[in-house]
Amino acid sequence: MKKFLFVIALFALFPATAAKAHDPIILTSEQSTPIDGPLLVDGTISFALYGSLEMSDDTRGFRVKFNEGDPLYISLLIPDLAPENAIKDTELPYLEVVDPSGTKTTLATTERIAFPEPFTGTNYIRLVEQSDVATTGIYSITITGKSPARFTVSVGKKEQFGTAVENITNRALGVAGVMAWYETASTTQTTVTDETTGSGQSSGISENSLSSKDDYPNTAIILIVGIVVLGGVALILKNRKKK
Repeated sequence: MKKFLFVIALFALFPATAAKAHDPIILTSEQSTPIDGPLLVDGTISFALYGSLEMSDDTRGFRVKFNEGDPLYISLLIPDLAPENAIKDTELPYLEVVDPSGTKTTLATTERIAFPEPFTGTNYIRLVEQSDVATTGIYSITITGKSPARFTVSVGKKEQFGTAVENITNRALGVAGVMAWYETASTTQTTVTDETTGSGQSSGISENSLSSKDDYPNTAIILIVGIVVLGGVALILKNRKKK
């Protein structure tokens, strides 16, 4: 809980620093195919898509649009937590990528590299990293696997927050959704409400209700705390200069 609030406060106080991370998207169980999932309209922008496979052969999907010659970057990670970090390679999540011509490529585990994310204090294991040159059109990406597991797919490298994403109703979940996803190993589905739309989405998060007013402060409180902290720092610096 304390780490969650600390991370949220950092995002509120230091937007320029936050922009150096992947723009987060939470995939839901309703987004089981690429056509049902989000459409990233610029595949060069750095996005991270977080989701959970809740049973063997479960799927999640999304689409990415590229222009001719764009750098195509994609990687697949799992949290460095139980049960994912104990799953054998043949049962880990993998990607099926269909390019605009209809050619399908399977990207399965080629490595297990520790990948700490210092900004949020979360830790991952990278399974796949692929760099290529894109052709014009839409790439369809499906995530599947033989065991229940949380996963993260990162696309693009250009750091830019707030880029438009089509076919998504829970865009505002952001870091709150990521932290709840990271801290919940259960595969039981629950409905997470996006407060900006009022729509319910089943995300595979079972113990963290992101809309709970008792558990998490609202943005206004966070901003007030941030202002107080910054004011205190400014006062300390001012007193030091006088000395």
